[in-house]
Amino acid sequence: MNVAAAHPPLHAHPEPTRWTALLFLAKAKVHQLRRGIKNQREGIHPHAKTDALAALPIVAQWQSDLRRDQHTSPREKELQDGKVQNLRVAAAALNGVEIPAGKIWSFWAHLGRITRRKGYAEGRELREGCLIPQIGGGLCQLSGAIYNAALEAGLDIVERHAHTNSSVGSLARIGRDATVFWNYVDLRMRARLPWRMEVVVTDTQLQVRIRCSEKLPRGPIAPAEPSPATPLNSCATCGVGSCFRSE
Repeated sequence: MNVAAAHPPLHAHPEPTRWTALLFLAKAKVHQLRRGIKNQREGIHPHAKTDALAALPIVAQWQSDLRRDQHTSPREKELQDGKVQNLRVAAAALNGVEIPAGKIWSFWAHLGRITRRKGYAEGRELREGCLIPQIGGGLCQLSGAIYNAALEAGLDIVERHAHTNSSVGSLARIGRDATVFWNYVDLRMRARLPWRMEVVVTDTQLQVRIRCSEKLPRGPIAPAEPSPATPLNSCATCGVGSCFRSE
């Protein structure tokens, strides 16, 4: 962002404008439409939540803390609370999903469009080099956890995307992140055996477990372009009053 003379530039990204935001949304709509048509052609759909595989052994699990920084501003805390709410809603939709052998599991096929009506709240989303308040923000923590559990289980990673800035978290810095954006930036996987996904949000952690009759050999992994690490601004705290997103 470009800041006032009293403050040095925080990073190399230009200050977002209403025009660049509208252009981003227009491009996103085009990608979403194309992906929706392609999904229909390929038969991408959600799978049932049952208990048929509930007794299978846990072949992989991944967990991460819900809140990583307790010393934040009141607004940042609100956005962290919103992220936790988003993770709880999404976890309820994914917990207990069972995927037949050879079938593709899609993050967005199961969650659908993210709306307030479904219970989602404002969290933080990376856009144009900034962390902005957005309904459903923070779900990348869930997609990242699922991705890492899938790697441990040996599932085939059909589709996975890295964040555009690896400064968003420790997983991004080591190339183990998985970002998502409705509905064309997706996370997809499959296995040669039936498998079950379990997602739980406790008071302090997000937990993902994968059950299968056996741990599979490491399957193919969709490539993802490495992303640069540059300093990030958060709209809740950056203090750049000239930006149209300024709070």
